[in-house]
Amino acid sequence: MCALQGKLLLICFGVSAIGRARPCVRACRRAHVPPRRRSRGFSITCRRRFGLLAAFAACRSMAPRRRPPIHWRRQTMSQKSLLAFMLRISCLAFAFLALAAPAIALAAPATLLDTDVNADGLNFTGTDAFAYGTSFSQDTAASYNGNDILVQTMYAQAAGGTGAGISVPVSNGENGINQTLDGPANTDVNNDVPNATPANAVFATIGNASGKLENGNVIRFSMWVRSDPVSPVTKAPQIEPVLKFELWKEALSTFADFNGGQPQPYYGDKVIDTDQHLGQGIWIDLDNDGAVIDAAAAAEGRIRTVTTTAWTLVEAQYVVDDSKWIGIGDDPYTVADIEEIRGVMFWGDFENRDLTNGGSLWFDNVRMEVFKDLASVTPNSSPNPALSEGGPPGDFDNDFDVDAADLTTWKGAFGLTAAGDADDDGDSDGQDFLIWQRNRTAPAVGAVPEPASASLIVLGVLGILVRRRNQRV
Repeated sequence: MCALQGKLLLICFGVSAIGRARPCVRACRRAHVPPRRRSRGFSITCRRRFGLLAAFAACRSMAPRRRPPIHWRRQTMSQKSLLAFMLRISCLAFAFLALAAPAIALAAPATLLDTDVNADGLNFTGTDAFAYGTSFSQDTAASYNGNDILVQTMYAQAAGGTGAGISVPVSNGENGINQTLDGPANTDVNNDVPNATPANAVFATIGNASGKLENGNVIRFSMWVRSDPVSPVTKAPQIEPVLKFELWKEALSTFADFNGGQPQPYYGDKVIDTDQHLGQGIWIDLDNDGAVIDAAAAAEGRIRTVTTTAWTLVEAQYVVDDSKWIGIGDDPYTVADIEEIRGVMFWGDFENRDLTNGGSLWFDNVRMEVFKDLASVTPNSSPNPALSEGGPPGDFDNDFDVDAADLTTWKGAFGLTAAGDADDDGDSDGQDFLIWQRNRTAPAVGAVPEPASASLIVLGVLGILVRRRNQRV
């Protein structure tokens, strides 16, 4: 429990104790207890050992009491018991809220949540969405119900290497390596360009003493994925979408041995690939046959599926451990040699499969995060893109309600465009009108107080009642 939560609990129980201690002080004053008597004995002992509140309680036990008329005493005790009970319930509610609050985790985003994924190129300030070859294309300006999304499409016969994906680079600073010797004979000169970008501040934020990536850190790469409702995925390329991490000894390099069937890279700058070298990729099964090119993925629970009706959060996670790295050629590398951590999603084909009209995938809300260790990993808080897609079905003008204005939009689009499309079938027809009719609503006009706010209100009212009762006494 953090210090703030502890203080909150002390305040809560203190309020309850003060409510009980005030009558003690008044009793002492009414009984004309001499100051010396009140400042010594039990009062001094209690004050030293337990604080001011205990001293008040001691004074109450020493002071004589005057018995009021029986009818007045019964009424006062009844009110007093009720107020004390309500105060205790309120304090318990506050204590529950304090204990239920999540602890601070040693975690931070390495990149801002990218809600509009574009082809920014390989750099440390953006997300690089890419498509190359003869059978993949992408639309970085697409939107759905007012929400910007990335759309990547399989559209033609594959010929040679072709694919698409998303890369998110994170800088780990300069490693001091300027040249290496690669190749099977260890004779190929590979010059490394220095990394001018300092290590991402996330590593210092999570408490790494080096200010850079360290063994035991956990990296998480996540995105929301959906199959296009109008052009759903109907075919699977050789390599279905896979989320993975690549760690590079030269920042922003593309020079690497990408041969996935090879147990160890012979050349290049990519030190480790969590899919190709470690078998830890997270796969999206496009044709729902339960299998991908990684034969072990199904048994190890590393396969995900997506639908046309809702967004699916897909994430990959990797615990950094350079003792399991295999190096490049005969050169070993450690975490201190890494200049870039790259989160990658890739799908493509090198078998010349027919991907004509193979369908489209949507991507949104991409993010890289770093955690100090496994104990610090928190649930993924990346928001569902549906929260940015206007209101319920039938809300054609995206103003979060279904009303007459949406009917006007549907009328103008009927039989012509998809502007009045409520069931995501690509047109505006009678079925869309029925959905509008069922969902017709009025905008929300109020809000229900949250538990914490309600507790504050209760305490405020109780405070007023206690003050009024004290004034009457």
